[in-house]
Amino acid sequence: MGNRSVIIVLFTILSLTKLVAQPCGFDHIMEEMIKNDPAKKKQIDLHNSFLQNLQLNSTQTLSGNNATYIVPVVVHIVHDYGVSNISDAQVYDAIRILNEDFNKSNADTSSIVSQFKSIAANIGIEFRLATIDPDGKGTKGITRTFSYKTNSAKGEEVKDLISWDTKKYYNIWVVNYLGSGIGAYSYIPGTAPSPSHEGTIAINRSFGSIGTSYGTPSANHTLSHETGHFLGLYHTWGLGTVGANCNGSDYISDTPPTKGSSGTCVLNQNGCGSLENVQNFMDYGSCSNMFTEGQKAVMISALTSAAGDRNKLYLNSNLIATGTEDNHTVNEYAPIADFRTSTASYPAIDSTIYCEGSTVHFLDLSYNDSLSTNRVFEWSFPGGTPSSSTDINPIITYNTAGIFDVQLIVSNSAGRDTLKKSNYILILSTSVDTTAHFFEGFENASFPEIPGSENEWILYSPGSEKFKRTTVTRKTGSASLEVNLNTESGLIGLGSNKDKELWHLLISPNFNLSSFTDSIYLSFNYAYAQVDNYSNDYLRVLYLRNCGIGWQLSTTMSNSQIDTKNTNVTTEYIPSISEWGYKEIDLSSKGAGQSDFRIMFAVSALRGNKFYLDNVNFYHDHVGISDVNTLNFGSSIYPNPANESSVLDISGNQSSFFVIEIYDALGKIIGESVKLNGQASYKIPLEQLVHEKSSGIYYVKIINESGVETIKIVF
Repeated sequence: MGNRSVIIVLFTILSLTKLVAQPCGFDHIMEEMIKNDPAKKKQIDLHNSFLQNLQLNSTQTLSGNNATYIVPVVVHIVHDYGVSNISDAQVYDAIRILNEDFNKSNADTSSIVSQFKSIAANIGIEFRLATIDPDGKGTKGITRTFSYKTNSAKGEEVKDLISWDTKKYYNIWVVNYLGSGIGAYSYIPGTAPSPSHEGTIAINRSFGSIGTSYGTPSANHTLSHETGHFLGLYHTWGLGTVGANCNGSDYISDTPPTKGSSGTCVLNQNGCGSLENVQNFMDYGSCSNMFTEGQKAVMISALTSAAGDRNKLYLNSNLIATGTEDNHTVNEYAPIADFRTSTASYPAIDSTIYCEGSTVHFLDLSYNDSLSTNRVFEWSFPGGTPSSSTDINPIITYNTAGIFDVQLIVSNSAGRDTLKKSNYILILSTSVDTTAHFFEGFENASFPEIPGSENEWILYSPGSEKFKRTTVTRKTGSASLEVNLNTESGLIGLGSNKDKELWHLLISPNFNLSSFTDSIYLSFNYAYAQVDNYSNDYLRVLYLRNCGIGWQLSTTMSNSQIDTKNTNVTTEYIPSISEWGYKEIDLSSKGAGQSDFRIMFAVSALRGNKFYLDNVNFYHDHVGISDVNTLNFGSSIYPNPANESSVLDISGNQSSFFVIEIYDALGKIIGESVKLNGQASYKIPLEQLVHEKSSGIYYVKIINESGVETIKIVF
């Protein structure tokens, strides 16, 4: 068997129904870790030498001792208020299975193949949830942290959100997503990027056997598999891809040579010359149920060594400090305040955007107090009616538009906790801001303009990342909007898979379309590039009628449809003028005749680059290829036939706004939508309106409140 070094062991669970191996990227990870911290390679070399020395010792030494070690555990649930906020019961179930597997009390030990029954080991480690936190306060050993990083595939960043002293607690993080196909991973002792990162991180579908877990044998035992790595074990086939060859080594003499199994359970598998231990927890088989005596020796030795400070965990003084010693008395714990909104029809769906006059349902999600339900609630709702409440789950009416804070103080006999969510509730005005024929090019440096203005746009996202004006790139003019889609910020709840979709929202002014009963159109320019092939961002355009039936989906554009670069861009994407796309949407059946109508651009944040938006044009009627004037504003183009020096001359009778669009003979926009506001007449060089053209017939469409005028031009 070979001898290799590795820096980090990353292990995967890849199927909804079974454990299936995929490449872990060891070489890349090793190169990066060695480059950033060469001391890690030395730590791995020491660990491998230790394993080799154990392999040379007698069977008696390999059997270790019969003592029972207690390890304090804390489970950090990182969630987005969806199903990722798993129950206490699922945590208890996962710890139960972990203890059964490590103490050979799992029910399926009776099915261990006879050749391996004699070396199936009771490891002698008991994992107990802590009852005292690092501040000396009572705890159930479960924390709950809200962050969209639960979906980000950035496990080490998740650990930076919350970590208890790894010398005192075995930290386990539970998240919603770790990357395509990845179910969990752990580090060999002492090789984590920092001491606070020592521990195991897993997705909730591979954690325990109930709740959100897949509930398959592979998922149920994932935590046991990863804890094996946490205590120094390699896969039974060693390092590298499962099933590749028989040349790997886990440095343990009583685990026979193996290629490893992947989601199967072939009990007579012998591809490496002898019967393979496919039931081993450190295999990827679908029937894992045992550790060996040799693996026990490794794990006990790792637990009692200084590597990664594992030897501090089981000390009696630490058990007392963490409330995990025998016969520890558990008292009432103070609650930790938490809450969210919920819709009446779908209480699991979070919503923080409502209209004037709406009632908002609030749901108490406070936790930690486990021995009683004697909580006292003190809610505060600025801008709401009532403005305070002592109910568990109050219902509040908001009659005035604005953005409002919500605060909850929750207490019991053991203490109290306060949570304030600033700018949490967005209440939209039902008053009309503007009418159709609306253009926004984001040219105003003060965008978004003050509430109540004709151009009141709302940029909304719970996190720090939102749509923002930029002058770095644009389709026309000097500015556009941008939003970074490779961040944790975003809003859930607009898609069918609400626990994975993060959103940034741009909400339009409120339009009065009651006088336009036939046609309404929306057009805009956009630009976007993928970071890699896993980027899955997309754009949705939604609409809201009469602020009362909920946002309705009009159009969805997938990542390939919004990708205007068509090449992955790992650095910041800044599109050139030629890298912008154009989209027109017919909203006639949705908006025509409505007196209260908004549109929303919702962009998902699923590991892409920046998304850009420019020239949002909302208008009545549509240009055909007719050159008949609906109205006559006294407009003309000269000279016509046109050349590079031609000018569009608009001579209105009074100050007004105009929207200008240029179409080819097939009705396709070939120029830019431009809004003019505040004058009665304009003289505009055609070269500012048309960038790409060839010889032929074109149409200039001029729109204002009164109607449209279409002028035929020839190039």
